[in-house]
Amino acid sequence: NEMRIIYIMHSCFAVEIEDTLLLFDYFDKSRTPEVDFQGELPDFSNYKKHYIFSSHGHRDHFWLESLKWGMEYPDMVFFLGNDMRFNRKYLERNGIDFSVKERMITARRGETYDMGELKVQALGSNDAGVSFLVHYGGKTIFHAGDLNDWSWYVRKGETHDEAYRRRMREEFRKELEPLLGVHMDAAFVVMDMRLEERYKNGIDYFLHTMDADAVFPMHLWGRYDLIPQYKKELILAGGPELAKKVMDIREENQIFEL
Repeated sequence: NEMRIIYIMHSCFAVEIEDTLLLFDYFDKSRTPEVDFQGELPDFSNYKKHYIFSSHGHRDHFWLESLKWGMEYPDMVFFLGNDMRFNRKYLERNGIDFSVKERMITARRGETYDMGELKVQALGSNDAGVSFLVHYGGKTIFHAGDLNDWSWYVRKGETHDEAYRRRMREEFRKELEPLLGVHMDAAFVVMDMRLEERYKNGIDYFLHTMDADAVFPMHLWGRYDLIPQYKKELILAGGPELAKKVMDIREENQIFEL
């Protein structure tokens, strides 16, 4: 099976396998004014099956309105991180038909959701919600959500110490343990410039430790220049084979054929 991946924006990717769409972490562009995101959704009518993944409820990973798509596409299934709760009243107040609720699966860390041809494993996060390991059409895909080596020195005006950074690193590596020895066709992994020179810590550990054919940096806040910078560092450190695995994302709605 061929797999086509569309980088939409930030941490949002569309994965096409045959007539099926897997969409990860789409969000409302108007809620992230600090970056002028322009990514466009693929045309849903081009697919027979639609699986929508939202790792957690942060403004740059989830859009409440997306649940309305389920009213138009009665086959559409949503996998939602367990930090989000939607009762009937809340959905109806937001104009979302309660019938969609039956197709909204709350993904909990350590659980596997077997839908026959689709199998979804919810892994943990050291931030909010979950990360996803998805098996479909003979392909295995990992989306990290906000799981990362968040080694902040200062975050939102708050200074963090070395013990905090060590704990974040340990939690990040622990949550990734279920991936050891798993072959992934594609992985979407955080690379965040707000961590300054530590922007690459998470993705670097992932590349050196996990078995993934194509690794897509995400959560870049538009800083695509970090990708060639990191690849150059990798090559200088004697890792040209690893550098080849890192996908060269340059712009929104870029298409990768794998």
